[in-house]
Parts: sequence; structure tokens; C-alpha cells
Amino acid sequence: MFKILKADKDAYITDRVIRSVRVVSCNVGSAGSLDLFKLYGITFSGSSTPNTELSRLLVHFDLDPLRTLVTNGKVDTTNPSFNCTLKLFDVYGGQPTPKNFRVTVHPMSRSFDEGLGRDVVFYGDNDFCNFLSGSRTQGGWILSGAASGGHSTGSVDYIVTTVINNVTTSLELTQLFETGEEDLEVDVTQIISATLSGILPDEGFRIALTSSLETDTRTYFVKRFASRTAFNEDKHPQLIVKFDDSVQDDANDLFLDSSGSLFVYNYAQGSPANIISGSAGTSITGSNCIILKLITEISGGTYTLAFTGSQHYSGINPATGIYSASVFLPSTNATYASKLLQSSSIKLIPVWGSLDGTVGYLTGTAIYAYPPTRSTSLLEPKKYVVTVTGLKTEFDIDEQTFLKVNIFDKTSIKVVKTPVELPGSVIRDVHYSIRDVNTSVPIIPFDTTNNSTRVSSDASGMYFKLDVGNLIPGRSYVVDVMIVTNDNEQIFRSASASFRVIDLP
Repeated sequence: MFKILKADKDAYITDRVIRSVRVVSCNVGSAGSLDLFKLYGITFSGSSTPNTELSRLLVHFDLDPLRTLVTNGKVDTTNPSFNCTLKLFDVYGGQPTPKNFRVTVHPMSRSFDEGLGRDVVFYGDNDFCNFLSGSRTQGGWILSGAASGGHSTGSVDYIVTTVINNVTTSLELTQLFETGEEDLEVDVTQIISATLSGILPDEGFRIALTSSLETDTRTYFVKRFASRTAFNEDKHPQLIVKFDDSVQDDANDLFLDSSGSLFVYNYAQGSPANIISGSAGTSITGSNCIILKLITEISGGTYTLAFTGSQHYSGINPATGIYSASVFLPSTNATYASKLLQSSSIKLIPVWGSLDGTVGYLTGTAIYAYPPTRSTSLLEPKKYVVTVTGLKTEFDIDEQTFLKVNIFDKTSIKVVKTPVELPGSVIRDVHYSIRDVNTSVPIIPFDTTNNSTRVSSDASGMYFKLDVGNLIPGRSYVVDVMIVTNDNEQIFRSASASFRVIDLP
């Protein structure tokens, strides 16, 4: 799962000196950029005392879409794959910009209003938020400029430390800008997790120069990021959420001497439903609740291997009607080793049933287990043909849909006269990317670190869910696919037809 959350308010607060007057009540909440700066000695108090003028950025994101996923158990914030990144895009346009400076990011403790001000020349629009006050309802900052930082239980403007799992934890995040043209990109996973669990208030982020830079005798002008009202929507502030919710079913990719997982899906009237077993109508749920038998023919009869399965978990909740079992088939098993001498694979019939063996739930179609590939030389990447199907020409911004990824080994494709549906390959490590057709910029890039773009698989092939809400209406997009084998990455651009995103009234 790769999800882009949008800012619902942002602004910067400043105490600029304009015509010898500090305009601390000014608001620029509707400006197209978020300007981070410090001026020293550009203006003076009296005839000789240099003034320090600075700004601080405030950004808040709508966490409700993520909160719903967590509440419904679709996302596990304690899973190592869960990651949240705060990203602000640089809008350097040739203006002077500082170099080799460091920025800090903290969670806010007090709320702020965005305001309607847009005058960034004379700072003449008075509104909330400003350098003195964050909002109409909460009034002034604890210290002017949202400058009071401390523990989460204190009366502060921004939070420096809190207690997580009985440990006092620092929440300060920093980033070094070497050239001054970089985007801001910091890992805020811990802050978002603590916010969703109620440890921290949901008030957004405060972004500022480090305290040592704010108090030194140098000028840092100006680091400029795009705000949420910037003309280019691609540059709006983002909270990028990543989570590996892929399902890896090895029914079409099962190898000896390698751990694999097999799945069974139960439906009632077209919707997922837990299996009901026995005369009492007991619902099959939880861990170690089902048995998978893999049956193969041998000389004189059949041979059965049994594995205990469980209800599959999606996030932190059990997935209704989905069960899986982990299997391991050693190639040294003498009973079926002789079959490998006769064939390049072992044919297995999967049978799912009750723990006591009295009730059968499903006898599946045959699957095949293959011996591990061994060679005296490094394997060369195969020549694949990749297509993505299931796309419409237009998608509404609120849609979510499953797309199928078809992968074929080019060397094994045969031309036939009659129409056939070729069985595609299933590969363990496949990722998708969504790219803007006009700019060629990936809106959803390949993610091999948190595996948020990992393609799922089942007995019928490979697939992933397209969340159109991540995209911008009025734009056209295309799907790219990356296959990772033996640490080799093969990228297949434009694996799909292009599609357009619209916003229906």
C-alpha cells in the first residue's frame, strides 16, 4: 500500500521588519510558497542594533484516511514495513538560497488556522495564524513565533520529547541542505504512530532552522517550498504512507528446499466469508485452525504431507475468509525424490480441511513443486514480456480497483492458430510504479525498501490495487513494472495502456 495524504492547511509565520515596523500580525496562509529564512542585520533597531527576522513553517495533514485504515485493521503501525515520510518540494527558481544549513522538524502541540493572507512583499494581510497567535480559538502562542518547545505533557507550542513504551523519546528530526535546492524529506513514522495512538495531539508539524542558526549572526535567505495552494499540484506538501500489504501465494511458484505459502479463499454470495464447519455452524477463525494436505501419487498409492494453516492477517486483523499455510518441501525426502528422476517437478493436489480430518473444505487444482535451480554460472535474467490489464480509459478520483500483472517468459511463448489463455509466470519480487505520461515523473515510485509497491499473487496470477486517490484529476498516467531477480532489476516501462483521472461532480 502506497498512500499520499494531502495537507489540509499550511502557512509560515514571520516577524519581518517592514519600513522600520515589525509586522508580527501578518498572515500568508494563502501564499503559493512556504518561505523559510532568517535575516540578520538587514534592518536595524535605532541606528546600530541589528535586527534578527525569521520565519517558521506550519503544516498539517488530514490523517483520517490513514486513521480509518488503522481502525479497520488494514494497516499495522507496529509492522516494520510501516513508514511515513513528510515531504516538502523545493521551488527554487533562481533566487538566492542558503547552503549548508540544517532544518528541524517537530510535532505541534497547539493548533493553527491557515488564514487568507497572501501579501509576501509588505506582509500587510492581518489574519490567523501569525507570529503572535496560532488561531482564533486558542489565542496566542506560549512564546511568540511558536517558540516554546518541551515535553508533550507541558504547556508548549511544539513537542520535543514524549514517552513511548515507557521510554522518554526525542521527537526532533533534522535534515541538512547542502546545496539549498533539496526537497525536505524526513521520516516521521514515530510521530504519526504516536499521533494515531493518542500519545501526541494531531496538530501538524513545525519546521524551522535549528536554534543555533536562528541565533547566530548570519543571514539565511531564502529556502522556498511549495505550499498546498501552489499552482503545480505535484509539488504540494505530502505525507507519504508506505505499508507492505501484499499477499504472496506460491501456488504457481513453489520450489523444493524453499519456504512457501499457499492460500485458500472462501466466499458467500460473492463476498469473503469465514468457513463454517460442523453441524453447530462453527466459524473457522484464528491461528492453527485449518489443515492443508498436499497429496502426490507414488508407486503403490499416494503420499501425503500435512501442514497446519491459520486465518490470514491483513494489517492487525484477521482477513475474513482468507486462510494460509506455510509449507516446506525438502528435496531429500526419499519418498518423492524418485519422482524428480522421472519428471522435472512434483505434482501435488492441495486439500484443505478441518483439524480433525473429518471435514473437507476444498480440493484444489494441481500445483507443481520444482527443484531448486543449480548452476556453475550466474543466472542470466530472462527475457520477459509484461502487460498490465484491467484498466479503463478513465478513473474517478475516488476509485480503487485491482489490476492484473501478466508476466511471460519470451523464450517460452509459442504461436498457435487457436486463441488460448497463456499461463503467466509468478515471480516473488515484482513492483509497480505509476508515472505521469506528460512529465514522465513517477507519482508512485518503485519501493523495494518497505515493499509498499509489491505486487501480490494468488493461484490465478499476479495483481495489485490501484488507489486513484493518490493521483491528480485531469492528468494521464501509465503503469511501469519492475521485476527483481538475483539482485537484478528489470524495468518495463508503459506496461499498461495510459489512463486518465477525472473528478466526477
